[in-house]
Amino acid sequence: MKHEGLIVGLLVVTVVCSVAALALGIARLPRVSRVVAATGTAQKSFVPDTAHLDLGVQTDAPEVQKAQQDNAATMNGVLAALKALGVKSEDIQTSSFYVSQNFDYSSGKSAQPTGWRVTNTVTVTTKPETVSAIIDAGSKAGVNIFNSVSFDISNREELKAGLMKDAMANARAKAMGTLAGTTHTLGDIVSIAADWSGPSVVYAGPQGMGGATDYVPVETGTNILSVSVSVSFELD
Repeated sequence: MKHEGLIVGLLVVTVVCSVAALALGIARLPRVSRVVAATGTAQKSFVPDTAHLDLGVQTDAPEVQKAQQDNAATMNGVLAALKALGVKSEDIQTSSFYVSQNFDYSSGKSAQPTGWRVTNTVTVTTKPETVSAIIDAGSKAGVNIFNSVSFDISNREELKAGLMKDAMANARAKAMGTLAGTTHTLGDIVSIAADWSGPSVVYAGPQGMGGATDYVPVETGTNILSVSVSVSFELD
């Protein structure tokens, strides 16, 4: 009988412990968060004070050594012309250099090698007002690749920080507006996603090639940098 009483007592203790553990487990279940999402935007127009030009030299020759020598000679002349305009060495950066073999596909048979091609391009950082002169001088010195001109502003990061702050404030105001008439308030931020746009890129036209006698007209205009942020707030 004593053994039966002991067994019953152990069963009671086990049940009590199980109930306590179950209650504790329920108490520790993660709270289901309720969120409200809003999109905020901000933009600012600016007049660019920096320009980036991507230009270069492409040469063809029957032998790869000849193509490389011709390319180097022409490119050295281009660099000298740019520096004569006041462009500093630290503002000229190689953007691509590659060697490829040329083939003739016109015979209708297997492609026939016809020689070699060497391409060397650089990115030049300068002031917008000197872009036209650089295009003109580069063309006269032998530039036969002119990819693009892009305009930017030197204090871009400072501008982006201000726009991000404004966009977040805009998103918060919109989220609070959706809670009007309720007892809820905005809690912590759950997630943020930002989408940036701008500035613009101007691609070269036919006037950017060859040794033109007059400067190519280049206008920076007014650019716009904008950001859109998607923010989720926890509801309190």
